Amino acid sequence: MTLRRIPIFPLPGVVLLPGTMLPLHIFEPRYRAMVADALAGERTIGMAMIKPGWESAGPTPDIHPIGGAGRIVEAEELPDGRYNIVLQGEFRYRVVSESPPAPYRVAEVEEIATIPFADAGEALKISTEATLLFRAIAASMEAPPLPDEILDPERLASELAVRLRYDPSELQVLLETDWVAARFEALLSRMRDWSGRIEFLSPFRRKEDDPSRN
Repeated sequence: MTLRRIPIFPLPGVVLLPGTMLPLHIFEPRYRAMVADALAGERTIGMAMIKPGWESAGPTPDIHPIGGAGRIVEAEELPDGRYNIVLQGEFRYRVVSESPPAPYRVAEVEEIATIPFADAGEALKISTEATLLFRAIAASMEAPPLPDEILDPERLASELAVRLRYDPSELQVLLETDWVAARFEALLSRMRDWSGRIEFLSPFRRKEDDPSRN
């Protein structure tokens, strides 16, 4: 097992999925130090969602042991020392051990490999089905479009997930799912459910071009 040492940024309700972008405003002194150190080093930060009950858990709340690590792809240091940064998810990790915070949390982690589709044909079939279904419901959901470039299956699954109104606990479950095929199974189920709701409600939606409504 190969371990790497990365800074950990614990936040409630935040999950970083592989390939997605996460903008962050950094204002606490300890996390300013974390960003400065990351920028001077490998530019990697591990996002970790804090477990429920963190409000009364003290200065070192429990975190989910599986998180998403990202690379700082954009960084702006403000005159007062705060930072605006953007992380791009790079890999999933499992915390093996933590060092005492000094001043921020640092962990030894192992990278978790995602299990791909069995073959390229299956990957193309499922990815195409998911993309077409999302495009069919995106406008009704007021969801932003997918990126224009061709996405690998894991990135596509992540981009779909952040557009489908999952709550953080559901995103954490997806993050912890090793098989990319299982992530798509959950995503397709979600989109089919949305499609059914949209179809059911469509006769009752007001038509903007209906003159009888004027």
